[in-house]
Amino acid sequence: MMEAFRVHIAFYSPEWPPAKAANGIVTYVAAMRDYLLAQGHEVSVLTLGRMIDSTGRDQDMGIGQDGRGIVGRARRFLERHRGDLPCLGRALGKQFQALHRLAPLDLIEMEESFGWSEIVRRTSQVPVVTRLHGPFFLKPDEQRSNREVRADSQRRKAEGIAIVGATSLTAPTMATLERTCLHYGRSLSKQAAAIPNPIAMANDSWRLDACDRNHILMVGRFDHPKGADTILLAFNQLIERRPAARLTLVGPDMGMQMASGAMLSFGDYVATHLSPLARRQVRFTGRLSPSAITRLRREALVTAQCSRLENFPYTLTEGLSAGCPMISTDWAGAEEIIAHGENGLLTPVGDPDAMAANLEWMLDHPEEIAAMGDRAQAHCRAHFSTGAVGSRMVDWYRTTIAESRR
Repeated sequence: MMEAFRVHIAFYSPEWPPAKAANGIVTYVAAMRDYLLAQGHEVSVLTLGRMIDSTGRDQDMGIGQDGRGIVGRARRFLERHRGDLPCLGRALGKQFQALHRLAPLDLIEMEESFGWSEIVRRTSQVPVVTRLHGPFFLKPDEQRSNREVRADSQRRKAEGIAIVGATSLTAPTMATLERTCLHYGRSLSKQAAAIPNPIAMANDSWRLDACDRNHILMVGRFDHPKGADTILLAFNQLIERRPAARLTLVGPDMGMQMASGAMLSFGDYVATHLSPLARRQVRFTGRLSPSAITRLRREALVTAQCSRLENFPYTLTEGLSAGCPMISTDWAGAEEIIAHGENGLLTPVGDPDAMAANLEWMLDHPEEIAAMGDRAQAHCRAHFSTGAVGSRMVDWYRTTIAESRR
């Protein structure tokens, strides 16, 4: 009989608890933690100098930014503008090292950001699974100062070192994995795998007879990367043909960067880019709680995801898990989540004309998109649910640990 596989796994999370954090990495860690605990594994979460153990007990690790005294202060001062934030990376490495001494770890999983996974691997001497939650090199170009350009270059260099040196590398989509390995020169044959982000299936499903057939919803920041301009300009066209349509945007107002370099708030952008009719039919809520967003998804006929670049957005899979009719821009990897015309629609990135045409078709074909939503929910349960993804990830952990021991 095969011996039961039970391990102590530690995650790094940029924030905690999940209920107070609108962050995809936090959502991922919370979903994996719940699954692993249910399977009998021991799980610790390290976040901002604190450790949350398997019972939920919160403990201060007692280690801040590395180095005290004159030398430590000097290093922090010299590194204050570095894009790879090495002082924070070293502190994180020491925290994992202290956790390992306190309760021996079998495995650490953490994001690639800032190249910290390489520091943690060297410091802790524990096998590390480096998870590609959003490689920095994929970030769209923006207008940056000379100092910011230098910091970006430092961060990409540190990220590349961590990714090339990672003993175990995973990504939510094959598109992200392939692009990252190609960019940094890492072989795909070197212990790397595409495993989706897990999603807890929604308790209540979307229903056509309970929604407003003129309501369109977008959940995401108001900024250029999330494509808020795409949905607003598309709606500006749609409203001329469908005057009863209305649009709700949910998320923080980060400002829309224009080609001139100017940053426009939501109010300024709408005032200068939308018709009076469209302005009357658009509602911007700002940040909302997860429960409030869930209610809006059930009320809307269509939920749109308009990003110019994504990795594996929970704003998309949360809608799919509830059976909501979804439309997404076709950023690299989107086709691994949505099969166009089967369980949702894909539309070109940054193309308001195509978005408007697709939204109009969806408003005109409610029964067809409701069937798409049903298929999306079934596909999500089979491929992206916590149970489906969790078992794949545990198999990967087992392989990583075995390889490290070998």
